[in-house]
Amino acid sequence: MIPTTSSRRAFGVLIAGALYAIAAGAAYWPVSPLDAHHLVGCACSDPVQEVWFLNWTSYALQHGLNPFFTNYMLAPHGADLGANTSMPLLGLLGMPVTVSLGPVATYNLLLRLAFAASGTSMFVVLRRYAKWQPAAFAGGLLFAFSPFMVTHGQRHLFLIFLPLLPPLIPLLDDWLISPRRSPLRSGLLLGAGTGLEYLISPEVVLLTALMVGIALIVLAFTYRDEVMARLPRLLSGTAAALVIFAVVAGYPIWMLLFGAQHPHGPPHPVADLDSFRENLLSPIVPTGTQAIAPAALQRVAHLPPLTFENALYLGIPFAGLLVYLAIRSRRETLVVVAGIVGLAAAILSLGTVLDVGSIQLLPVMPFRALAVIPILQNLEPARLTLFVDFAAAVIFAVGLDAVRSHGWTALRDSPPDRRRTLSVTAIALVALVPLVPRLPYPSVSARVPALFTTRAVDIIPNGAIALTYPYDYPPLNDAMSWQLASGMRFRIVGGDAFVPLPPGVRAFQTPPPGPKLAQRVLLNDSPTPPPVDETTARAVRSTCLLTRADVVLVYLASPDAARVARIFVLALGATPRFAGGMAIWTHVRADLRRR
Repeated sequence: MIPTTSSRRAFGVLIAGALYAIAAGAAYWPVSPLDAHHLVGCACSDPVQEVWFLNWTSYALQHGLNPFFTNYMLAPHGADLGANTSMPLLGLLGMPVTVSLGPVATYNLLLRLAFAASGTSMFVVLRRYAKWQPAAFAGGLLFAFSPFMVTHGQRHLFLIFLPLLPPLIPLLDDWLISPRRSPLRSGLLLGAGTGLEYLISPEVVLLTALMVGIALIVLAFTYRDEVMARLPRLLSGTAAALVIFAVVAGYPIWMLLFGAQHPHGPPHPVADLDSFRENLLSPIVPTGTQAIAPAALQRVAHLPPLTFENALYLGIPFAGLLVYLAIRSRRETLVVVAGIVGLAAAILSLGTVLDVGSIQLLPVMPFRALAVIPILQNLEPARLTLFVDFAAAVIFAVGLDAVRSHGWTALRDSPPDRRRTLSVTAIALVALVPLVPRLPYPSVSARVPALFTTRAVDIIPNGAIALTYPYDYPPLNDAMSWQLASGMRFRIVGGDAFVPLPPGVRAFQTPPPGPKLAQRVLLNDSPTPPPVDETTARAVRSTCLLTRADVVLVYLASPDAARVARIFVLALGATPRFAGGMAIWTHVRADLRRR
């Protein structure tokens, strides 16, 4: 049987997807995709928070609870997960793995799937515009393992799970550029895709809307007559998109704006967000995520202090090749739009001021206009580099295909030959060398005290509110890991989520409620530890009453645990039980009444 065109195309997608999946697995080697005992980077901060969110969706759906609200952290008041990066769609997709192997395994699998699925999606889209399959494959590979993806691949699953993003290209093309389907159908598809993406990452939806809006504005001025002719298609399709988007994402948006415990104002202080910005040297100075990154060169750059989100690096050879390919393919509408989007994203990623190394060159940049708009002020400038890499993948694939097909100059229009194919391939490979990432990622053990993985956990009453030491306050999210290992047997007073705070308090995660002295005990953040005396005990009792704690859990291997345990003995007038590496008080309210 002779293979049909459709079967050959399907086979090509399977091969490309398999290669991307192998590369994704290698990025986290030697940890397996279904490993339930290791986390990439650290067993703290964002990785633990994201594992917890994935688990919450599964747990809530199994127990008839609201997946967009929880009182299992930040008890007793709880947290509005519609205002947090809770990724309910990914929690739903990973639910079978969560139920059978646990949420850590789900997280590990989804990280690898994020790279493979995003690359495959881009490959499928680019193959429509680049007939040379190796060019489309290279574009998909570049997008999947771009500096943005690699930078966030060990911290932010919700930013790198992007298979829904590349299909926007043919969707908008068929809708507005080369009309091939009705505005109603285009709008419905756009609304459904955007709504589903919102259930993964509202931030990506906001970034996408911003960049699409900029592209449309530029095109409107450049091609005024064509835009006016297509305006009715745009308006009718947009109306349909908004309707279906509201159906898919309406409830989580309502929770974000009006739900119980939703934050008031930007979750992060705007000034803090602006520190996550790029530097004018960022495109040519490698970061720690590249395999070739001389330490001396990084020191010379003096990039912004929070460099772990810097992802604007392109390297001089690749940046030069992109400029050439963009000029060479300037008659391609897709390349023009990609160039507009990529350049706008690069400029906005520089933040509110322009830094060149350690020197501030300009005090005002275009991003400053966004920083005062209520919704857009929640954006981190550096994360706009997603669309720099997105645009680079498009220009790279389409441009390479054009060069191979028509020669290096417009005067050499001739069919592809072996010599030209080899030269194009060699130049592309050389240009990509500086972008090769430093992999695999480091992983650490995610194991927890034995109490939470054995039947000894039955000591803790089901559904009890637990005050823990260490207190769960980012980046130390130990208590959230204990909950996960116990099957969500108990609730915790702390936790990692945005909640409303009193006026004048920084709008981030909440510290322990109660007296400052009790906060010093639970956070252990003071150079002079509080004394074990009645004053300290009284402060701790106040926090126990405010939080309605039923249980106190002290991890005996944590710093200063013995002194903290003595403070709780004095505060509660009771000795703890010891099991699985923990000191446990299980009758806190009764103990407090006796006091």
